[in-house]
Amino acid sequence: MTILVAVKKDGRVYLGADRMMTAGSEYTVDIVNGSKLMKLKHAYLATSGYTLLDNCIEHLFRSRHKMMENPFANRSDVFQCFLDFYAELKKNYTLVDTGKETYAGIYNVFLVVTPTNIYGVSQNLSVNEYARFAAKGSGADYAQGCLYGLYDLVDDGLTLTRVALESACHFSVYCKEPLDIVEVKASDFGKLSADNHKAKGKSVVTHSSRSGLGNMKAVSRSSNSKTGAAKGKTKTTVKTKAASKSSAAGKSIKPKKAASNRSKSK
Repeated sequence: MTILVAVKKDGRVYLGADRMMTAGSEYTVDIVNGSKLMKLKHAYLATSGYTLLDNCIEHLFRSRHKMMENPFANRSDVFQCFLDFYAELKKNYTLVDTGKETYAGIYNVFLVVTPTNIYGVSQNLSVNEYARFAAKGSGADYAQGCLYGLYDLVDDGLTLTRVALESACHFSVYCKEPLDIVEVKASDFGKLSADNHKAKGKSVVTHSSRSGLGNMKAVSRSSNSKTGAAKGKTKTTVKTKAASKSSAAGKSIKPKKAASNRSKSK
């Protein structure tokens, strides 16, 4: 199984996943080319469920199937992509058992992420768009709870994505490091890779172990508006120690006794 997390924060979008693969009572994390982040022509795609679907997507990628050209500009485009995918599974792969479901059904769930949008695809192929963040797969409840609690406190989308993935790995036996995270940038798209459908290169950041928020602490800072500052309104945020020091002369104010947000991991 797999944990997938996508976060949109301050105009930047991130997608991350673990690398754990299970087979019965066994698991492994050292699969060759084992990243679960797939790069299509106009979006990143990640899936949780049967790894067989990764083989199918790779095969369709190498044969330059029309679904690889999908622009993913809106929810309808995403739905069309998965209609095409489902049709291929039935027609050419004979991997879908028909007659047992009222609607189309795929065991896997998906996240489709563009530089501006986050879409989730459920097992029955229903598509939903998320404004701030989304989590799918094993441990998704833990990841979403983590994101709900930290989204307005942590400014960095990469950190939010990482900590949400770590929370799933901490509580779910079906998730495990290493964690791959990519920032979804418009400059990444426009053409298909010549050799592989997996995200790779400098755009992918890999974390081999959990680090939590141990290098961060809570600080209070004045409201950006003069009116808010005059009324004494403050906003609590979480910053790195270095950022807290540099912001002392700016709008962020470090309290005399900063609340510790340190967490430990084994």
